[in-house]
Parts: sequence; structure tokens; C-alpha cells
Amino acid sequence: MTNTGTLTLPFVLSLGLAACGGGGGGGGSAPTTVPTAVLPTTTVAIPAASYAVGSAELGGYTVLQQARVLCDFGALRQVTRLDAAALNHSRYLTSISIASGTSVLSHFEDITTDPYYTGYAPWDRTVVTGYGSQVAEILEATVWDYDINNPPVFPTLEQRGAASMLSLLNTVYHLTGAMYEGADVGFGADLRTVATGATTRREEYRFGSLNGYQTSRITFGTGQVVTYPCQGSSNIPPVFVPANEAPNPFPAMTSTSQTVGPPIYLKVDAGQVIKVTSSNVRQNGTSVPTTVLTNANDPNLDPNDGKPYIGLNEAFVVPTSALLPYTIYQVSLTGTINNVAFSRSFEMSTGAQ
Repeated sequence: MTNTGTLTLPFVLSLGLAACGGGGGGGGSAPTTVPTAVLPTTTVAIPAASYAVGSAELGGYTVLQQARVLCDFGALRQVTRLDAAALNHSRYLTSISIASGTSVLSHFEDITTDPYYTGYAPWDRTVVTGYGSQVAEILEATVWDYDINNPPVFPTLEQRGAASMLSLLNTVYHLTGAMYEGADVGFGADLRTVATGATTRREEYRFGSLNGYQTSRITFGTGQVVTYPCQGSSNIPPVFVPANEAPNPFPAMTSTSQTVGPPIYLKVDAGQVIKVTSSNVRQNGTSVPTTVLTNANDPNLDPNDGKPYIGLNEAFVVPTSALLPYTIYQVSLTGTINNVAFSRSFEMSTGAQ
């Protein structure tokens, strides 16, 4: 979700991403080992940050910054006032989830429901911490129900943060927020466990990132297109579950058993129009069919202004089936930017299923 300081929004990100571990709403039986994220094998230099060693915030920050720098979206600057707002909201979400007994993931807070309330919308909460109202927010949740007599092997907090950001990058609308052009960033994560029975426990985890454009925006230049993934991107999740993202970019796919491959995001500066005329994702010469999401066919509209979430300067190429894990894929993209032809070719490698 993003705000320009008014009620007219350039776009609104999803109302929440339900991730692994039973999802944002219901929990479920936890496996013996909770899936974790492996940091990209190809690393690039990123700005230093003050996040605590081993923290979820550091894990998320590292994954996002490496992805942005590697793929030329531009490094972000940590702003502690955004950190504070992100942490406040993560604490609100875990607190209200435990108090109500129902897992909650929302960009909005209710002043009547929880002592951790700090503001209704993301921009209200960043004003409280002294940043300002120009922000975009993305959120992720995991919920685990388990028996203490047979507990799962949980990942470290840093692994959780890395996994959260990888999940957010492996989406459509959340990926737009992760690669937003604001120059500032903040992270906040909260983890709480509550007894649900004599031997049963529920773990509520929330992770949030705020991209701020109070100070400046990152631009690429006329006719310049950037992509994520890009050349050298590694550990890309091979599977995307559209039903786990809200709004769902493929509304007909309502079951979590229905999957596609990882979305490939193309972006040019606002004010330019990008069109994809051909896309090819292949492995050892075998092509994977793809579909393209654009401003023209975006199935979801911003309820505030009735416009598509995907801008004219954005496009997504999505493999229509899951990719293979631990496999190198060749990607070729062609199209136009303001009717001037462009082409991009790169290799990326997938990670675990």
C-alpha cells in the first residue's frame, strides 16, 4: 500500500500475503522442519545498516538490497523512523492475532482493538514516528500450530526475515512495492507464541517493510528498463501460488494447489509506457509457456480510483507452470518503451521447491 499524502493513491498494494506454514488465517500441522531461506549465492555490495546481527530485519534488508542493487533498481537508505513504524505495526498484528484467536494480516489498524495501535493506515503510522506520509508498505505473515511434544525445527530470526523478503519478491503486487522508487526503507518483525491447549502452541510471526519517498525517488533514465529477476539472480523460488497473494493476480486460481512460476517484473520510469511483445523462458532449449500482465489486462483495480494496480510503466512476465528447483533458466524479453524497441536477455537460477 502506498500513499502520496492524500486520499488519491497512485497504487495500493495487496491487503496481505499469506505465506508458508499454514497461511495467514488458519495455521495447520507444522512439518518437522520449517522451510527457511538461503541467502543469494551471488552477493553484491550493499549499504551498511544498524539492524541487529541475527535479526529478521537484517535478513529481510540483506535480501531486498542485494536484489535491488544486482538488478539496478537502486540501493535504499535505512531510516530508523520507518523501522519504528514497521515494528509498531508488526507488533499490533501479532498482538491482535493472539488476543482474538484469529490470525490477522492487514495494512490497517483499529484504535478500539489493541493497545499497540499507532495509526489507522501506514502513512498515519509513519507520521507518528516523524517520517512523513509518503510511503509504500508490504507485509508477510506465517502462522504455525504445533505440539510441544513434537515441535518443528524453527529457522533463526535472520532466516525468517530472509524467507519473508524472498516470499514478497516472488509475487506480483508485493514485488511492485519491494521495487518501488522511494529512496528510504524501514523493516520491522515480531514473533509471539501462545498456548492453545495443554501441549499445543500457536506461533504468530509478522514481517513488514516500508519504502519511503519523503526525501527522493530513484529513476533509471529515458528508455532504460530494469528487471527482477535479472542476470545473476539466484535462489529464485520456482513456484508462485497466486491464491496466497491478495488481491490475487490470477483470480481464477483460487486454490493453493494451483501454481505458476516466479513473476518476472519489468519497469521503466513513470511517465513512460512499456509493452512486452515477446517473452521466452527456457531451460536447455525447452521453453516454458508464459503470460503477460500489464496495465491493460490487470484483473484488479485500485478501489480508491478505479485504476489498475499495474502502471503503464510496468509489466510482468509469468511462467504458466512452476519451474524446476535448482535449475538455470534463460530469459529473453522484447518490447517497446514509448514505441522504441528494447530487448533483454539474462540467466537466473532457481532455489528450493
